[in-house]
This record gives sequence, C-alpha cells and structure tokens, in this order.
Amino acid sequence: MAKDVPSTSEHRSPVRPEAGRRRPALVCAFPRPMAFALPDSGSVIGRAWLAERGLADEEVSGRHLRIDRAGGALRVADVGSRNGTWVNGSRLAPRDITPLDDGAVLRLGRILLVFREELHGPLDPAPPVGGLVGPYGLRAVAQPLAGLPRSRPGNVLIEGETGVGKELVARAAAAALGRAAPFAAVNVAGVARGVFESQMFGHVAGAFSDARSAAPGIVVAHDGGTLFLDEIGELDLDLQAKLLRLLENREVLPVGAQRPVHVNVLVVAATNRDLEDMVARGAFRRDLFARLAMARIRVPALRDRREDLFSVACELARRAGVALPAEAVEVEAMERLLLDPWPSNVRGLDAALAAVRRLDHEPGLRLWALEEALGKAPDDQKTALTQERVESALAAAGGNVTSAAERLGVSRGKLLRFRKRAGQGE
Repeated sequence: MAKDVPSTSEHRSPVRPEAGRRRPALVCAFPRPMAFALPDSGSVIGRAWLAERGLADEEVSGRHLRIDRAGGALRVADVGSRNGTWVNGSRLAPRDITPLDDGAVLRLGRILLVFREELHGPLDPAPPVGGLVGPYGLRAVAQPLAGLPRSRPGNVLIEGETGVGKELVARAAAAALGRAAPFAAVNVAGVARGVFESQMFGHVAGAFSDARSAAPGIVVAHDGGTLFLDEIGELDLDLQAKLLRLLENREVLPVGAQRPVHVNVLVVAATNRDLEDMVARGAFRRDLFARLAMARIRVPALRDRREDLFSVACELARRAGVALPAEAVEVEAMERLLLDPWPSNVRGLDAALAAVRRLDHEPGLRLWALEEALGKAPDDQKTALTQERVESALAAAGGNVTSAAERLGVSRGKLLRFRKRAGQGE
C-alpha cells in the first residue's frame, strides 16, 4: 500500500507591504482641511452633498457639478450652477466637460477642492510634522520620520527644493532619534574653504599663526547631539574626503593634532541638488553619498501639496502675530495662492503674505493686495484648458490642432492629451 504523500505547499513570492491605503479623493484646501472619497461616476455634487460632509456654503447650488470617469480619466461638468465652477482658475461653461489632472483645483462657491488621484492614508487631516504644517501633503515625510527610531541610522539625508523647510525636518529627525540637543546647523556652502577643517574639526594651539589656544570645533562641541549640514551638495570634493572620515569612523582629526578625537554625533545632511546625478558625473563622492543616505527623506515642494496651502498660510500668519480667519479671506485670493508655482516654496509664501500685510492693513486676504504683491496670475493659470476654449480655438483654426494650440498658448502635445482625456479623439 502506497504511503500518503503530503501535499506540496504553494510558494508565495515576496511582496512589499502596502504603505497605507491609497484612493482617489477630493481634498478641501479652503475654508478648512478635510477630504472625501471620490463619489461614484455620474454623481452630482451640490450644496447638500457638501453640507453632509461638514462644508456648508450658500453660494454652492443644489446641483452644481457632475463627476464621471471615462477611459480612466476623471471628468467634471458644471450642471448649470448659479455661481459657476472653476477649474485651475478658468470658469467652465455650463455642461462643459473638462478632464482633471492630479492636483487640479476646483472652485465651487467659497470652497476650493484639490483632486488627488491617489491620496495616501486616512481622510482625516494629519498633525504637523516637526515644525511643518501639512494636513495632507507631508505624509511622505511623516512615514520615514516615524520609522527612524526602529532603524536607528547613523546619518540621515534630507532632500528638497530651497525653502521647503529641510532644517525643520532635520530637527524632527534629531528628536525622533533622541538627539534633539545639542543641535548645530552649518551651511557648508558658507564656510570658507581655508578654514573648513579648523571650524568643523577644531585645532590645537599653535596649529597656525592665529591659533593662540586650542579650539574643539563644531563637531566635538556638539558631541552627543546632532550635526546638521545644509547644502551638502556644494561641498568641494577634497573636503568631502575629510568629512567621510567622520561618517565612517566617528572621529575627527583637529588641525595640528597627532591623534583623532572620537565623537558620537548624528549627522543629518540636506541638499536641493540631485546627489545621485552628481555621483554619476563625478562631482560627489559615491562612498560619501552611500554613508549619508542611510535614511532618506524627501520634502515635497509647496506646489506639489497645494491642498496644504491655506493651513500653511494660517501658521505663517500666527507666527507673525496676526490671524487669518477664513471668513475674511476672498476665495479668489486663496485660489491665486494655490495656483502659484512658488519657486521659493514656504519661504516665498511667507514673504508674499508679509508684503500683503504691508499693503492691506485689514485682517484677512484680498485679491487686489495679493496681485499687488505677486503680480497677475501665472501663465499656466491663464492657459487652463476647458472644452469650450478648445472647441472655439479649433473652430477658429479650421480644425488644425497645431494652429489651435498656438492660439491657446499651449503645446500641440498638451492639446492632444486634453482632447484624448475629454473623449474628443484626435
């Protein structure tokens, strides 16, 4: 009699765990942060639908906006609302079907919504990350910060454009790893090449003509804490080699000394440059990059988290000692802020709000003062495409797509993509 042969278990290939739920959503950027799961295709959004979700607005019509999916693209159409529907600063003609890209800004009455094809995590707004406010747009920062105590990296690399708040994230990383103090912030681009070693690593008495006494240097003076190296991508190659010794051996050699000094510091570096590209070009040491990037955190640009903008503006106003109540803010002014590219990010927004306060001494935010400070709407807002504008341009161009694109001030490719998403064909 044959022996029973146990069945073979099915092999399961390794899979990456989900980093929180992702779903398409409408995120309210103004008058207060909240988010809703995208309604079913064919749904009509109006005053009652919004009120049920906590957004009461008498300027929104009972039947205001229809949402549907076609070929994977999300499309919206105004269904004859009294005050109109605006997409990226352009008003839709009644029943004008317009496709939405990720990040598109919708204005209904005094409400601004941002469409997100994939909203990560819960619909509820998130608390600040360190000193940065971001109810929805900083989740890609919060997640790696939360994982730092488990991984315990010796070094952290923070990447992002100028003005996004990299030092605040660095301080949050230091706090997460129990190294909040002492904290030394050093802009390496601002340290003169000839004194870099003595300032960073210290020197002994008599090491050079002005060295009448020994100095510990920034690193040793902050032993047990955190060394934040800003603009690390600006560091010369020969100085990169000297910094590598600190990262590899946790020791520094003071200028003129014979023996190294051991230190216990967390090194957090920040850059607005593409270090991987610099490594490929030979402009940044590969071994130094590998050491710095034990943990990496990318801080998004402000234009990539426009749903956070009103919350950020309120926090900046609070720090300036003034209030920014939603009822005193013109929705057109806030829409203008959401659609600005903000090349200087939060730093630029702070400067713009300060300029507005100098022009307009009344509380709140009004479009006239904002346009005095920022200028008129950016070009990409002026050329926002709608079905009505596209059809008018095509008719005027006799159906020639290239000529129509020139009339609209966009590329031929952008116009073709719009028509495809809108179901107009080529």
